[in-house]
Amino acid sequence: MIADSSPVQTGQIRTEFVAFVNSAGWKLAACVEHAGGNLAARPWVVLAPKYGETKKNNLQMAYFLAANGCNVLRFDHSNHIGESEGQMEDFTMTGAVDDIVACLDFLESSAGVSGVVLVSNSLSARSALRAAVCDSRIKKVVSVVGVVNLQHTLREVYKEDIFGTYLEGRHWGITDILGFDINGETFLGTAVEANLHDLKGTVEDVARLSVPLVYFFAENDTWVDIAQVRQVLGQNPFCRLVSVAGAMHEVRENPRAAEEIFRQVAWVCWNDTACPADAEKRLQVPDKKMVLAQNKVERERMRRSELPAQTENDFWSGYLERYSVLEKSNDYRQYLQDIGGMCSVRPGFTVLDAGCGNGMFGMWVLHDAVTRGLAGATMPPVYVGLDLTVRGLTDALENHDVVRRKHLARTLRAGITPGVNYSQFDFNELTAADSSRRLPFADGTFDVVCCSLVLSYLRQPALLLRELYRVARPGAVFVTSSMKPHCDMSVIYRDFIEQQVTAKELESARDLLRAAGKIRLKEEIGHYAFYSQEELAALVNDAGFRISESRHSLGNQAVVVKAVR
Repeated sequence: MIADSSPVQTGQIRTEFVAFVNSAGWKLAACVEHAGGNLAARPWVVLAPKYGETKKNNLQMAYFLAANGCNVLRFDHSNHIGESEGQMEDFTMTGAVDDIVACLDFLESSAGVSGVVLVSNSLSARSALRAAVCDSRIKKVVSVVGVVNLQHTLREVYKEDIFGTYLEGRHWGITDILGFDINGETFLGTAVEANLHDLKGTVEDVARLSVPLVYFFAENDTWVDIAQVRQVLGQNPFCRLVSVAGAMHEVRENPRAAEEIFRQVAWVCWNDTACPADAEKRLQVPDKKMVLAQNKVERERMRRSELPAQTENDFWSGYLERYSVLEKSNDYRQYLQDIGGMCSVRPGFTVLDAGCGNGMFGMWVLHDAVTRGLAGATMPPVYVGLDLTVRGLTDALENHDVVRRKHLARTLRAGITPGVNYSQFDFNELTAADSSRRLPFADGTFDVVCCSLVLSYLRQPALLLRELYRVARPGAVFVTSSMKPHCDMSVIYRDFIEQQVTAKELESARDLLRAAGKIRLKEEIGHYAFYSQEELAALVNDAGFRISESRHSLGNQAVVVKAVR
């Protein structure tokens, strides 16, 4: 039975920042969560960070566990992103095993802890299994969408057997591993040497496991094979499989699924029985404001420790080089149709594309104007694109020229073509006090304003929204979008590579996935912020617009909001 957590005051959960070293001498940064009182009377839970993420990503689960009577240690891996020592390119799975053992050493030496529950996610689950086999202080293992066959998962992602080519003698230098640049030779070599890379090694580890293992499987997981999971769990009577409906490999992509995981994990940390249907009534939920306040503290710490190596201009210029491959993605084409349909461009309309990038939406507007006969109207639409990078604007002009030539005969017969204008502008330079640093348009200039996937990347998105409200005419349509929190860009990547793509397009898609990993890192540090439907709608409402419609698009990973001035 779960402990009576009623004495736990969720508003009094404490976070303590601690540090210790692993066997290699690297300093590990960690946080300890508890609700005070007699810590020895409560179980200890160690939360291992997901590959490519930090201890901050485990904050919500840590507070949920602490609110329900657990003491929690969450940490950053060495040679990884976060506050621990080392460089990400030197990360290895064997090093991750050593880090987990270091956490156990710290708890034993500092608090006399002799047994913990170990909770892990995705790739970190493989290292957690090995640690549980080797260290008897781990009394229970909880695996959330754990990778059981890394060779299979990487083959699914890259459509190439990376481990197979390594075993055949191919040398890998710095290469992309799930969105991050890693020393491939070291990463692959140490994983193979330790038998951490394939299904056989996982089967052998689980067969040796002498403590309970609870595995949470996401029903929509495309990177982990359920048949292989069942094969692994079938090796040991201590194993239990729990399916999570509506969840993908990135479980937090679905907030309801994530909440269900929190409840289940909290129950499992106290019990060996299945989580009952009424567990929600028995469990405490930490105060949301308290979690957000702690998240802000840790984001500021990370912002100081992970300074961007590039300017925003340089970063986005490089990103846009890879972005053009999306033009051939069915998910992105549907996204353009969604925002284009919401905009409803008509003859004589002036259209502002705030953050036009390489002109994908502008191409859609031009193509739609020609195919629907708007170009032949007395007053054709006029399209204006603004963007930060010269590279993006140059590509946009070239892309528009392609569309113009494609429809040249038709536009000549019509006798008139849509107007197109591009200008460079840095939205982060906007200020409310200085009229010279506002959008270079008069009040009420535009009939349609589109701001596609831009607001998340601005220091003060509200300033841009107020400016867009100013330059929109009364009754104008406003359409904006954001990737949603914990979006899973691998879904779009997977959908694309399932189309018939060339080797060059596949490599471009891999580059885009790698760049998406850097964006996720910038989001975690606090330079960027992705918005839910409710959050994006609130921003738009606060600027003065009236919301008329919202939906998900772009492989269900983006939020799109339509409003009226």
